[in-house]
Amino acid sequence: MAIVLDGSNGITTNSGTVISASTIGVGGATPSTSGAGITFPATQSASSDANTLDDYEEGTWTPTIVGSTTAGTASYTVAQGYYTKIGNRVFLQFYINWSSGTGAGNLLVGNLPFTTSSSSNSQGGLTITYINNVALTASNYAYALLQVNKTTIDIYQYPVGGGTTNPVAYDAGGELVISGQYFV
Repeated sequence: MAIVLDGSNGITTNSGTVISASTIGVGGATPSTSGAGITFPATQSASSDANTLDDYEEGTWTPTIVGSTTAGTASYTVAQGYYTKIGNRVFLQFYINWSSGTGAGNLLVGNLPFTTSSSSNSQGGLTITYINNVALTASNYAYALLQVNKTTIDIYQYPVGGGTTNPVAYDAGGELVISGQYFV
């Protein structure tokens, strides 16, 4: 028996019969009710096959500014983040504008949408695309660092021309825009 795709969203057999499928099997994923795309279950149905896409999620999250010694509190003009999780990778972007912060220690961005991977050397990469009113040591630039098994981003500074990196001290107010990706 010959089977031919006939362009009518079905399959035509050599006898001329059109067979139409209303569902497809993709593990726990199902066709979207709108007829376009695949809907993944709300709770991941993990596969043991490393080549199986078993998780996809898009959403928003609320970043926070915290201190490494004392978390503290802050007032936010804006604290808005977006993420897309595809398998074991999270892509994110956020903007945060804060004032009246009461934390102490080093400057951290908290409340990541997912905990970073616990595997060493799998932290991912982030870019600070905008930083304003955050105190840095003279002739230093800021960068964002992800540590393993954390829900925070460390803000560090590095001297122009090389030298020793140091954490940025908690600042009572400022603005940050950060984007990037990390493993979970």
